[in-house]
Amino acid sequence: MLNKIQKRKAILAEVIVDRRIGDHLAELTELAFVAGYEVVDRITQKTDRLHPDYLFGKGKAKQIKGRIKELNADVVIIENKFDSIQLDNLRKMWHVEIIDRFELILEIFVKKAGTQEALTQIRLAALKKAGGSRLESHRSVTSRNVVIRKLEKKLDLIKMSKDLRRKRRLKSGFDLVAIAGYTNSGKSTLLNALTEAEVEVSGRMFTTLDTTTRSFDADGRKILITDTVGFISRLPHVLMDAFYATLKEVTDADLVLLLIDCNDSVENIKIKILASMNTLGAIEAEAIPLIPVLNKMDIAQNREEKLEIVKAALKRQPIMISAKDETNIEELRVEILNILETYRFHLKIPNTNEGMSLVSRIHDKTRITEEIFHEKFIEMKFETNERLGRYLYNTIKKSNLAVEITNEEILLKQLKKKETEPQEDGYTTIKTESGEEFVIFDLVEEKTNEENLELLDESEKLGKITSLKEKK
Repeated sequence: MLNKIQKRKAILAEVIVDRRIGDHLAELTELAFVAGYEVVDRITQKTDRLHPDYLFGKGKAKQIKGRIKELNADVVIIENKFDSIQLDNLRKMWHVEIIDRFELILEIFVKKAGTQEALTQIRLAALKKAGGSRLESHRSVTSRNVVIRKLEKKLDLIKMSKDLRRKRRLKSGFDLVAIAGYTNSGKSTLLNALTEAEVEVSGRMFTTLDTTTRSFDADGRKILITDTVGFISRLPHVLMDAFYATLKEVTDADLVLLLIDCNDSVENIKIKILASMNTLGAIEAEAIPLIPVLNKMDIAQNREEKLEIVKAALKRQPIMISAKDETNIEELRVEILNILETYRFHLKIPNTNEGMSLVSRIHDKTRITEEIFHEKFIEMKFETNERLGRYLYNTIKKSNLAVEITNEEILLKQLKKKETEPQEDGYTTIKTESGEEFVIFDLVEEKTNEENLELLDESEKLGKITSLKEKK
C-alpha cells in the first residue's frame, strides 16, 4: 500500500508596517495551501520600520527560529519583500528554506500551467526576477540573460501565431465576452452556467491559469465567452507580463464581466475592486464596456449594502447572481445583449457569382432575418455586432460589387454615433475603513489619427469608422 505523500510544513510570517487593518496572511495561507504546504503557524510583527539586517526585529527572528525547531517546519514563507542581506542572515539563523510571496505564486503557476506557452512564460518570469528565483538559481547572470533572450523569441513567435488566430476570430461574427475578476470569485462556475460547459470548478485560488473559451447562443446571436486567470493584489509585474496570453483575451473582448465575491467582507470587496481595476488598467482594458457581477448571493450577508458600494465605486449598476444555483443568470444574459449593440443591415446584392460569394460570407457570420431571391439581386436583412458590422460595411464600400445598402443613412448614423460619443476622463475614490483612499481613473483612450490608420491591417480597422471611407 502506497504511503500518503507528506506535505511540507510551512510557517507564514509578515512584518506589518503602517497598516491598521487587513490580513495579508489570510491570502498567503490560501496560496500556501494551493501550493501544497501544510501551514503550521502564522507569525506577525507590527513595527514602524523593517529591520535592515533581519527584516524582523532580531528578537522576533529568534522567536521564529524557536517555532521552526518546535514545529519541525521545512520552510518559512514571508509576505514581505526582502533583500539579499536579510535573506542571508535569516538563512544562517533559521537553517530552513525561505521563500517570499513571489516564489510561492511562481510555484503554483508551475504546478497549474497546462500549456507549453504558460510554462515558457513562467520560466521567463523566474529568470527575470531580480537576483533570479530559486527555480533558476543555478545559473550565472550571463547564462540567465542568454536563456531569457531565447525564451523571449520563442514567446514572440507564439504571440504572433495567437494574434493571427485572434484576428481571424474577430472577423468570425462572434461577440467576445471575458469573465474577469479576483481569484476564487467563481469565474469558472459562471462560465459553466452561461454555456453549459463542464470546466473544472474548485473553491481554491488559481484553478484557472490557461484560457478557457466556450460559446453560447443568445437569441440567435453567437457569443464566445472566456474564463481568464484570476486577479490578485500585489502581483509582481514580471508575472503580469508572463501571463500576457491569458490577460490578452480581456483586451480583445467586446465586454468584460467583472465578477466580485459578494460573500466577502465590505473591506475585502473594496480592496479587490481596486486590485481588479488596477489590473484592467495595466493591460489597457479599462475602456472596454463592463458589467459588475456580484456572485454568491445565495450565501452572502448584507447584499444590498455591498451592491450599493460596488455601484458607487464603479459607477455602474451591478447584477447580483448565484452562478452555482444559476440565479439571475437569465437577467445577466439579457444585460449582455443590451450592451452588445445590434447593427441591422438591409442589402440588395447583385445575383452574380461574386454576389453569391458575399451572400455566403454573410450567412456564415451573421444572423439572417430575411432573404428574398429576385431575378437580378438578392435582398437580405441581417443582424450583427459592431465589430463585424464595421468590417462588412468597409468590405462593401471598397468592393467593385454594386451592393445597395438600403438603410445606409441609418446605419451610418449608428456607426458614427458610436465613434463620436463624447467621453471625459473621470475618477472614483474608494475609502477603506482604515481611512486609506484609493483613486481609480476612468481613462479615455485617444483615437488613432487618419495617417496612422492607414498603417493598420483590416482586423485593426474594424473599430474605426474613419477607415470606412472609400479611397480615391
